[in-house]
Amino acid sequence: MPDIKAHYERYLLAAAGLAAVAVCIMLSFAAGSAKEAAVSPPEAGKREPFTPAPEVETLKSDFSAMDEKLTLRESTNGASPFVSRIYLLNEGRLVDILESGNDLFKGIPNKWIMDNQLDYLDASLPERDADSDGFTNLEEFTAQTSPRDASSKPEDWTKLRLTEFQNEQLQSIFTGRDDQGRAMINSVAASSDALQGKPIGPTKSYSRGDIIVVAKYRPGFAVTYDEEKTPFKLKDFRIEKRPNPRITNPDGTPQIDEFDIAILQSTSGDDSTVVELEARKPVTSPYSLATLLDTRPDGKSQQVRAGQPFTVGSGRYKLVDVSEEKATIEDLATKQQHSIPRGSATKIEPSSNPSAEQPK
Repeated sequence: MPDIKAHYERYLLAAAGLAAVAVCIMLSFAAGSAKEAAVSPPEAGKREPFTPAPEVETLKSDFSAMDEKLTLRESTNGASPFVSRIYLLNEGRLVDILESGNDLFKGIPNKWIMDNQLDYLDASLPERDADSDGFTNLEEFTAQTSPRDASSKPEDWTKLRLTEFQNEQLQSIFTGRDDQGRAMINSVAASSDALQGKPIGPTKSYSRGDIIVVAKYRPGFAVTYDEEKTPFKLKDFRIEKRPNPRITNPDGTPQIDEFDIAILQSTSGDDSTVVELEARKPVTSPYSLATLLDTRPDGKSQQVRAGQPFTVGSGRYKLVDVSEEKATIEDLATKQQHSIPRGSATKIEPSSNPSAEQPK
C-alpha cells in the first residue's frame, strides 16, 4: 500500500495513456470502414477537350453589347459605370432617355438616335452629317433615311433655297388681228409702274410659232422701255362663244358673245404652260425670275424663270411660281409640286462628327 501511494501519479498517467491508445485504435477502425463504404468518383479523361457551356458565350455577347451601349454617362465628368439602362444628368436629376418622354433634341426621337448609334451627348447632333452625304441628321430623320448610309438620303430638291426673286411678269394685251390675220399684241405696264395698265412700246403682229416680245417699262422723266424675248410663243387663235349674263335676248336667255382669243404656249418642251389672251383684255402671265441655291457644300446657284425646266442632282424639275417667301417647283417625272422656302445665300455646311463617322 505504501508503494501504491508512492507511485499513484505514475499509475494515473499510465492509465490515461492506455485510454488514449484505445481511442486511436477505435478511430482507425472507423476510418477504414468509411473508406470501404465510400464510392470513389470516376476520374475525368485527361485527353478530353474542355467545352464551355453555350450560355457562357451568350452572356459574354450580351455583356459586351450592354457595356458598349447601356452606360451611365454624366456630361460633367464622362463617367460610365455599367448599368442596365442609359441615364443622363439633366438639371440635377437622372433621366432615362428611352422612357422619360422628353426628346434630347427637338424634332428627333431619342430612340432613333440610339438605333442609329449617334452621339447623344453632342449638342450639335441635329446639324451633324455622319455619312457625309450633304444631309444633316435632322434632315435624314425627317425623310426617314439612314444617317449612316450615304446612298440612303432625302431627295435633292430639299436642299434648295430661294435666295433672290424678281417679279418680271409678262403683261400683254391682244388688240385684235391685222389685215393679214396675224395677232396684234402689245405690252402693258405692270401694276407697280406709273403707267399701270397702259400700252407701252409699239404693237407687234405675230404669226403662229413667233416668240412673243415684251416691252419692259423703265420709270423716268420720259416714257422709255426695253424689249426682251419671253419664254412664250404664239400657238394659235380661236373664236370662243360665251353667254353674256348682262345682256339677255327677248326670250330671256343670255346673249351669246364671240371672243377672239390668242393662245400663247411655253417655248420649253418640258413645260405645258398655256396663256390665253382675250381681245382687249390685259392678261398677266408667269414671267418671274428666281435664283435657287443648292445649299450642299458642292451645290450651285442657278437662275430659273417661271415655266423653265432645270436639274438638281438626278432630278428634273420646272419652276411653277415664285414669290418673296417661296418658290413652287414641279417634279417633271412624278408631277408632284414642292415648296422651296426663302433662305440665305450662304451655303449650309453641316458639321461632321468624328466620333460618329463609322458605326460602332
